[in-house]
Amino acid sequence: MQNQSLQVQKANLYEVQSSQQDMQELQDGEVLMKIEKYALTTNNITYAVSGSKLRYWDFFPAEEPWGIVPAWGFGVVIESKHPDLPVGERCYGYFPMSSHLKVQPAKVSEAGFKDGIAHRTALPPIYNYYMRVNNNPAFHPSIEDYLPIIQPLFTTSFLIYHFLKEQAFFDAEQVVLTSASSKTGLALGFMLRQFKSTDGKKIVGLTSPSNVAFVKSVGYYDQVIEYDNYTSELEQTGTVIVDFAGKTQLLEEMGTSLGDHLKHIALIGITDWKSTKGFRGVPKSEFFFAPTHLQAKYKEWGQQKASAMINQSLAGFIADSKKLIEISYVDDIERLRELYLEMLDGKVDPKIGYIIRPNQ
Repeated sequence: MQNQSLQVQKANLYEVQSSQQDMQELQDGEVLMKIEKYALTTNNITYAVSGSKLRYWDFFPAEEPWGIVPAWGFGVVIESKHPDLPVGERCYGYFPMSSHLKVQPAKVSEAGFKDGIAHRTALPPIYNYYMRVNNNPAFHPSIEDYLPIIQPLFTTSFLIYHFLKEQAFFDAEQVVLTSASSKTGLALGFMLRQFKSTDGKKIVGLTSPSNVAFVKSVGYYDQVIEYDNYTSELEQTGTVIVDFAGKTQLLEEMGTSLGDHLKHIALIGITDWKSTKGFRGVPKSEFFFAPTHLQAKYKEWGQQKASAMINQSLAGFIADSKKLIEISYVDDIERLRELYLEMLDGKVDPKIGYIIRPNQ
């Protein structure tokens, strides 16, 4: 059996190849999953851009100088040498952009397991855990295709919201979201809108001209501004910026324009990765690494309570997203390659959610 992967050259993200590799025979305790589907979003671009710095390339190693971009999705067990994971078991979690994945399940429970393979043990636990789908009501077929598109991004936005809340929004009167059309931006907009009556913060979205109409139609933002117009349209008042774009020059200029009104910049994602020239010049900024904050919430609230709170809010956002986002399926690796390059150039329609099906 062969495993087909889309591989990216780490030093040049535009260099992409399709690779076929023979699968090694399973050892005792191992499981082979066929990857049914996974989402391709701007989140994957962030994984690629930050691959070396945040060790995203380390999850699914490839032969140098190539790397495999991780993605969230579903797999099904097709071979098993583990007594507690039978053939036919479906799982949700972190997969390579490949057709198959071999794992070494550890700490297996009715809810799921972690991949105990040696090279993943030092990596953030959130990425190593696989949930068992069978008999889990959270994975209803009516929302299944939205989960890998939305759930990882929503979890980040849920955590950002609670971070801002705990910091009393840094005494700001307005929260400005760059890349407001991105799904992570929309998820944070949803959270801010949900609690606006108690928080009392103005919600502002910055976006490109082509996405203004869509961002306004969503209804989460009090004000939507084109990037080039912020100097004339953005209110000069206490401001927190949540940056999903990585437009470092824009952030520096906004810092100068806002002056003492700028309270904090939370650096999240990199949808406009080509503009990055280092974040050292960005004033009052701090990187927000979601896995660290999630582990803190697990300790503070308990894992069961934290997961329940996230899932409750997630259900509401998925209900909204089904009205906003149309699912598009990609079954061909050449189309996957084209789509990845389009995302790299920021040429994707925010109204479309892409699900890749590598084994169709």
